[in-house]
Amino acid sequence: MKKTLLLLMLALFSTSAAQAETIKVGGSGSMIPLLTILGKAYVKKNPKDSVEVNQKSMGQPGGIAALNAGAIDIAMSAMPITPAQAKLPIEQFEIARVAGVVAVHSSVTATNMTSQQLCDIYAGKIKNWKQVGGTDAAITALTRPESDSTKVMFRKSFACLASVKEAPEIMNLPKEADMIAALSTTKGAIGQINVIALDDAAGKFKAVKIDGKLPEVSDKWPFVLHNNIVLRKNRGEAVKSFMNFIRSPEGQAIIKSEKAVPSAFKF
Repeated sequence: MKKTLLLLMLALFSTSAAQAETIKVGGSGSMIPLLTILGKAYVKKNPKDSVEVNQKSMGQPGGIAALNAGAIDIAMSAMPITPAQAKLPIEQFEIARVAGVVAVHSSVTATNMTSQQLCDIYAGKIKNWKQVGGTDAAITALTRPESDSTKVMFRKSFACLASVKEAPEIMNLPKEADMIAALSTTKGAIGQINVIALDDAAGKFKAVKIDGKLPEVSDKWPFVLHNNIVLRKNRGEAVKSFMNFIRSPEGQAIIKSEKAVPSAFKF
């Protein structure tokens, strides 16, 4: 009898272990905070599964490549997938929209500039905050690599930026974490970030108005990031369960609490 009971317990344990899944997530660095919080909330409700979000940005192209190779289960893409990527056996689902931010170090006194002035800063034509209504202080302009999701949307959002050749002195930062650190510690700095990072900054850097507008997800503000989850067409049950959690009322509430606007999506 004891032997039969032991065998039954081992069988139940084996079945439970076999059903447990680890969901591996990687890609755009700007989406790491949101997916980390969603992952923790999901695991709290589904303790048999685990969600591992790579805390180092792989970039959008790196995330898609890793997904296609089977190294991860979910790729984070802060912009729509490219036509070339769309030819792969993958699907994208927009889960949220996040306002992009033109941010400055807390020491900057300029509060508003035109989009043309913004372009002139990155072209190296405007080098002092006094030229845009601030104090007499040098501008340290920060940027991201051209393949970065935030940078791609930044260029698309302001017409004059599309063709701007950035001046040699513009500081190019490879990761979002580097941008956050530089905006927080470099007096006179200006760079591109999103409202989630802005909220987490606790006043170390702030948003500046462009053409009289502050960042928001609306037709009034052009700089908006589209947070997409990209999946292989053949995916596991845990991934499906996680996606259903994201679109549940609890998942939508988490997205709202992170200063993002949930997107309705079919799955």
